[in-house]
Amino acid sequence: MRNEYKLQEPQFSIQNVEILNVIRSKDYRHFYRNGRVKNGFIYTVSGKISYTFINTEISDITVGAGEIIFVPKDVVYYSTYLEDNTETKIVQFDIKSGNLPAYLSIPTTLNLPETSELINSFFIPIKNHVFGHPFYYRSKLYELLWKIDQSFSKIPTKYKRLQAALSEISENYNKNEKVSYYAELCDMSEVGFRRLFHEHTGLSPIEYRNDIRLENAKIKLQSGEFNVSEVAEDSGFSNLSFFIRLYKKKFGYTPKKE
Repeated sequence: MRNEYKLQEPQFSIQNVEILNVIRSKDYRHFYRNGRVKNGFIYTVSGKISYTFINTEISDITVGAGEIIFVPKDVVYYSTYLEDNTETKIVQFDIKSGNLPAYLSIPTTLNLPETSELINSFFIPIKNHVFGHPFYYRSKLYELLWKIDQSFSKIPTKYKRLQAALSEISENYNKNEKVSYYAELCDMSEVGFRRLFHEHTGLSPIEYRNDIRLENAKIKLQSGEFNVSEVAEDSGFSNLSFFIRLYKKKFGYTPKKE
């Protein structure tokens, strides 16, 4: 039996990667009153920093040495340095197309075993002299994002039975399979599958599939290479009006405004 694998398109692309190494004294405060200019990974090398977010329900976050926080672009906040000689290494970037994963849509701390070496790789010169080249920074940032995605994509043991269905939906989201088909892939009854799926994702299997379809539709529309009808059909929606209605519900505007 031959196994075939379909490579998925990236959900976003990055540009304008920058790195900063900052050392501040105790009680120094920096206020992003107009919002953060770029998406930023902020790694605390030494010391401690408190982050206070404005006009949001997100609680204050304190980050110590060896810890990293991600703050999305446009978030209004101020950071307070709590110890002398607090050092940070910052990797910041813009999104060229698409959207970051949902887990990076709000300020969040990240727990990765390789955090130190991943961040330091942006700052350590290497022998072949490509250090400082935009492609080098992009490759390291994609590597960091990949490691984070791996960490967030791990399915708890309780839900591992859903893996076959989750992979099938992700890889072939444009196919209009019935829920019974996905349940069979997981060797589960349809009732049990629906219940466990909703418990894990908060969505029904069809809602989950539609959500993936809409995210991919958005990327195709932003590319400028496809019109609304083409994108709807390519994403698996046979009813254009239904596609437009779901699109507006998810993103707050019609696909024609992309």
